[in-house]
Amino acid sequence: MLLINQQINSNAEFSLQIHMSWSNPNSVSRIQVVLESREKGKIMLELVRHISPITFSKIIKAMPISGRLHFLDHKLGYVESGLTVGAEKQKSTFQRGDLGFMISNGSICIVLQDTKGLSMNHIGHCIDDPLLLESMESGEIIFIKLASG
Repeated sequence: MLLINQQINSNAEFSLQIHMSWSNPNSVSRIQVVLESREKGKIMLELVRHISPITFSKIIKAMPISGRLHFLDHKLGYVESGLTVGAEKQKSTFQRGDLGFMISNGSICIVLQDTKGLSMNHIGHCIDDPLLLESMESGEIIFIKLASG
């Protein structure tokens, strides 16, 4: 009986992964955006509505967002957005490539190293490896905008 349940569960997980990989990249609940530096290149990001719906909506309405890139102990890179949003489904454990919104200063953050203890609204993840962000310098001007079609 246990073997049958394991097979059913593994098939369900496999089906879910296939469905997600073929899903529409710009659906109502998932929006692809681009973080761009004119000098270094682009990183594709995905914002996910159900993780923090109010934060998601405010960010989408405010796009395009531009600001200077800052780093916090090389564990995360962030751009101040000028948005005011309260705490919403906050997490304090993030993995490399996660996106967060820091309510204390209205920043959109990209996690560069697994981190604990920093509370943020989780808003999505990087589609591309954030390695490019690590090569950028603090103070560089960054643009965050909707990905074109």
